[in-house]
Amino acid sequence: MIRTVIVEDDFRVAEIHGAYVLNIPGFEVIGTAHTAAHAYEIVVEMKPDLVLLDLHLPDEHGLSLFSRFQQLPAGCKPDVFIISAARDVASVREALQLGSTQYIMKPFNQKELAERMIGYRLAREKLLDSDEISQDEIDRLSALMRGPRIGKPSPEQPKSPTTSLILKFIEGRKASVSALEVAEELGLSRATAQRYLSHMVENGYLDLNLQYGTTGRPVHLFTLS
Repeated sequence: MIRTVIVEDDFRVAEIHGAYVLNIPGFEVIGTAHTAAHAYEIVVEMKPDLVLLDLHLPDEHGLSLFSRFQQLPAGCKPDVFIISAARDVASVREALQLGSTQYIMKPFNQKELAERMIGYRLAREKLLDSDEISQDEIDRLSALMRGPRIGKPSPEQPKSPTTSLILKFIEGRKASVSALEVAEELGLSRATAQRYLSHMVENGYLDLNLQYGTTGRPVHLFTLS
């Protein structure tokens, strides 16, 4: 298992990202930090394989923390995915210079994160199993790190009647829908609708996006893949 730490100042967003990671095969969340100081303590003590690192932390900029990670002894430096809403070129350039494995801009959905993390896992496994590597293999691993594209399910993949009704409803809306809207339209409980929608995201029928407001939990919105 790839031992992962979530560093995110927003408690609710950290919870969501942790749930995303737990749904990706081969990964486990071993810690969550909401400040740079706590994140550094966790990394030094637990030596994770991977850190999902937000840049806007209350006590230190994420890139400064990343730089401190890079000064740790060999074997203690985690790989880092930058997870941030920052789009300025300076931040992206510095993250790449520090050796960020990925730079993922918020908001993103579970499928987008899974693509990149699965690619990272496959490339990491290949590197751990190899003593030497060719240029062609390096090129293939670089492509893996960017993340395999997960396409739509094949037309032959069976759908339950409820799944078909949900797809028809969303297609007719031609817009993002929430679990509450699906529940009200089809006469389901919200929990049942959420369960079906989550399953459909995992199987490639739908994309999940988070709509961030000024307060409260992000709204989960679903669209056709």
